Parts: sequence; C-alpha cells; structure tokens
Amino acid sequence: TLIAAGLGLAQAAAMPYLTPLFTPLPAVREAVAAPARVAALVTLTNGPIFAGEGIMMGLGAFGPLAAVTAAGVGVMVAGLSLSARLGLGVASVWWSLLAFHAVLLVGQLGHHLRLSPLATAGRGASSSVECAVLPPPVGEVCVAGEDAAA
Repeated sequence: TLIAAGLGLAQAAAMPYLTPLFTPLPAVREAVAAPARVAALVTLTNGPIFAGEGIMMGLGAFGPLAAVTAAGVGVMVAGLSLSARLGLGVASVWWSLLAFHAVLLVGQLGHHLRLSPLATAGRGASSSVECAVLPPPVGEVCVAGEDAAA
C-alpha cells in the first residue's frame, strides 16, 4: 500500500508534465486533470483488493467472492448510469470504479473478520488453526483445517 501511495502521488505530481507530451491543446489538458486525479486515488485500492480476492480464492470462498463482486458491480453500474444521466463526464467512470473497489474491500474485510476459517476458529468453530513462524521476510503463517473430531 505504501508503494501504491507513492505511485499515486507520483502520478498526480507528474500530471502537469506528462499531459503536454500527449496534447498541445489546453482544453484537453484541463479535461484530463480530474480523471487523472481520481485514477491516482484508485491506485491506492488495487493492492488490498487483489490481495483480498487472492485470499478468498485460496480459502475456496468462491460463493462469497462472487456475491461481493456482484454487489460491487451493481454499485458501479448504478454510478455509471447516474453519471450518464447527469452528464458528469469521464471522471465519474473512475469514481464508479472507486466505489466498486470500496464495496469489494468492505465485503472482503467482512468475510475475513467474520466468516473465514481463521476468524471462526477463535470462536470455537470446528476448524483448527496451525501456525508456524518462518524466517523473514515471511513471518508467521497460519493454516486452517477441519478438526478430526468434526
């Protein structure tokens, strides 16, 4: 996430220097400013979102992942439809993508904190968690599995 923040800040800071390389028209440079800022903000959400998807796939939580993604797509499509009716322009496409990412992040965190095997193991569920400490840079790794008695 720190790398993403650096990339987003670099993208935002470099925008005044990069846009003249692509167009000499001041109107186009101004039109690109808002979408480029939102795109830089979206960069911050990419890492946690893709990591969350990978964790859910690794856990075999394909149903909850599909449900969270469908909810995110619904929010994004609603945002795109509203922005088209209001004539909000290209920046609204990026805002809709950011809303999609926000829904995914909330859903993935909710799954991780409430429904995942690691979360339910601490509440007396029928899964066991085995942890091992690996050498740096890995650190502690935990694997959840079903108890033999269950």
